[in-house]
Amino acid sequence: MNAKLIAIAGIVISIIIGAVVLTSPKLEKTEPKDPFEKWNRSGPFAVNKFQYRLGENIFVSVSGLTSSDVGKIIFGLPNGTMVYSTIPFDGGIKSEFNTYFTPSLSKARKICSANDMVGEWLVVFRDTKYSPITFEIINKTIGGAEARYEQVC
Repeated sequence: MNAKLIAIAGIVISIIIGAVVLTSPKLEKTEPKDPFEKWNRSGPFAVNKFQYRLGENIFVSVSGLTSSDVGKIIFGLPNGTMVYSTIPFDGGIKSEFNTYFTPSLSKARKICSANDMVGEWLVVFRDTKYSPITFEIINKTIGGAEARYEQVC
């Protein structure tokens, strides 16, 4: 009789332990999610979108430069003949940084109308092995910015 009780108690304890083990949350190590996975990227360089409206900020994040990564990020206008902006970088000094700009008209730079900015921009990483990326500015303006894109020259 005692042997039966011990066997039954053993079975009950085994069922309880099995239920606890099977229903316990799994403690799995997860890799941290890449915050830039949906950004427009080339190596350590990332631009936050593939398409912008006139008046939107273009955010640039650089993360993971090596000490040998030295050069310039060059933003070329859609016409392919003019550089809009250049950002120097030196991975030996700073391996990561963030910046942004808002493309705007400029009489001095001969960026006279929104048409000069609308289209596909080319971003080149001069003096590096990283491939260029592109993004597009479409002919739509964010609310309240319309007056900033009236012809200036």
